[in-house]
Amino acid sequence: MGNRRILFGILIGLAFLAVYLMGIRRMANEKGLRSLELTDEVAVADHLRVEITITGVDLVKGQLFARMRMRPSGRIGSDFRTPSVTLKLYVNNSPGQQEFDFPVGQGMTRIEATVPLEGDLNRYPFDQYESNIWLYADTPPPPPPPQAPQVSVVLQSSSVPQASQAPQAKAPQVNPELSVADEELALDEDSLQKNVPVPLSIALSASTTGVKYTAEVVRNKKSTVTRVHLNVTRPSNVINASVTVMVLMMGLALGVVAMVVNRIMSRDTSDLLPLSLSISLIFGLPALRSIQPGVPTVGVLGDYFSFIYAELFVAASAILMMWTWLLRSMKSKTRSEG
Repeated sequence: MGNRRILFGILIGLAFLAVYLMGIRRMANEKGLRSLELTDEVAVADHLRVEITITGVDLVKGQLFARMRMRPSGRIGSDFRTPSVTLKLYVNNSPGQQEFDFPVGQGMTRIEATVPLEGDLNRYPFDQYESNIWLYADTPPPPPPPQAPQVSVVLQSSSVPQASQAPQAKAPQVNPELSVADEELALDEDSLQKNVPVPLSIALSASTTGVKYTAEVVRNKKSTVTRVHLNVTRPSNVINASVTVMVLMMGLALGVVAMVVNRIMSRDTSDLLPLSLSISLIFGLPALRSIQPGVPTVGVLGDYFSFIYAELFVAASAILMMWTWLLRSMKSKTRSEG
């Protein structure tokens, strides 16, 4: 019998050690599991490369923060960061400037942008979010080539076209595909009628502790309007840690309830261990809840599965244990006096 207990203890110790080592091994590759590297190039020599780095997210306010660096290529760039033509970039920077002008011969400075992030924080740790970075760039058209001087020729009156027959110039029209981006970008209609769109190449990198990114680049038919669609979720290590903490909180609460029920059913009036454990857990469970990675304030969906009911269970157990001890003490005192 003693050997079985020793063997059972060794097996339990090995199981805990295996879980610990597996967790350490997984955490060693944690950054690679949640990080994102995305590149989407255009098959055009003259293009603007936009390198986007996601610097962070604010899930409470619903904001995604990005830093952008531009690299002109082909005939529109004199070097890796200086344009040879005037460029204008539109970004759906929700709290501030959306139009950025880059003159000829001046280095293209970095842009700090904040875009909306849509999702439901209440579903932690299974909450999901999505965001869109809209981009559009254009440049003034090149000047027309000089025309050769025309030689005046005397024409017969019959060969001169009538004014009514002269072709009428058509008014420039805005690309209808840009109407999709009008809702997100403050596009300048006058510039759109005169300027030439510039194709955009996208290089995206994202790595933020506590969240996981997936993304895709969506373009219109002419690759003028570019939309970077991002999905943000919790990585598996965060979900596993949160679920483990919730199971532990409920397990501790149910264990205290079982101890209190056992003491109530027995006749022993001096064992107050369940009472001390209940009172300790009333203040200990909030601390245990707070170790969940990135946990919001109390009230999310996961709290109604574990934390809130665990607090109620241990508080009710403490009250039951106190009244049980009090009533039994009064009965013992009455008996001793009688």
